[in-house]
Amino acid sequence: MRRVAAIASQALGRASGAASCHRSRRWLGTQRIRNPPTADDAGAGTGRPPRVGVPRDLPSTPPPFEPDTALEPCSAADRETMFRQIVKRRAYPVGCASRCRHGYPRAFLHAPMHAPKPPNKAGAEEVTPSCPEAAGARAEHAIGWLTCPLLNEAIDALEKKGGIDDLAAVVAADPRLRSALRRAHVTAADARRWLLSRTAWPEALRSDAAHAQARYVLFETGIAGVDLRHVPENETGKKKKTSAKREEGGGWRGNGVKCLHAHVGDALVRGRAANAIGHVVLEKLARDGVETNGSAECWRACAKPTLRRVE
Repeated sequence: MRRVAAIASQALGRASGAASCHRSRRWLGTQRIRNPPTADDAGAGTGRPPRVGVPRDLPSTPPPFEPDTALEPCSAADRETMFRQIVKRRAYPVGCASRCRHGYPRAFLHAPMHAPKPPNKAGAEEVTPSCPEAAGARAEHAIGWLTCPLLNEAIDALEKKGGIDDLAAVVAADPRLRSALRRAHVTAADARRWLLSRTAWPEALRSDAAHAQARYVLFETGIAGVDLRHVPENETGKKKKTSAKREEGGGWRGNGVKCLHAHVGDALVRGRAANAIGHVVLEKLARDGVETNGSAECWRACAKPTLRRVE
């Protein structure tokens, strides 16, 4: 089910106790969540050996989600922008989405795997399971990577004030938001499968025990590494039974929100239908006065240094 039910203002009254009700008002306000539509080398400057994303580019087939804005292939300028935004951390962008008012991507679609770059090979060549470098391949939880400095700073402040637990309590009080959170986690694995669908990796991941950890990350975790075996099966919040040892290992464990940055990045890439939780965060920021589509001066953090001095 891909639709997210509208969150009416009456939902605020269902929060248990005065504290929960107050928390819901701070997060959801009086607005409804609108019905969604139907369903380069990384490591530059880090001092570490270069690695490449798998895949390097967007698949030619349509994605298994409906983004609010069209996904675009990453141009060389977009890749340079991303590395300025994240201050030279490693990243493997394959597409960009949700440009701000200044034209810069606010989030990137991230490759689900990365591997050492084959030596003496063309920059566009992809690492396959038969390459020697395949032994060094690693899987990534990230799908939508939030890179906008303005949004990252605002969400940092929100998390420091207890925003993760606050939103988790709001979600727990409303079955439709619980369903939306579950859908965001479960469909993350579908997005990773789509990204790898035109590569030689799916068969190797299924059959090769050496890639068991990658298989787990790619197909058994949701947003921010939440273990899908801990995700509630229905809107009542009931979970599958798991062993005590597995429960200690992390995953859902009562707070499936886990990271506001991850949900916002995912929502900006995959859209409201896939991740309504990220849009709840964006609407909360907007009500708090954050210009989520860009402020008059925020472009300086994304622009080339030679342009930052231009008034």
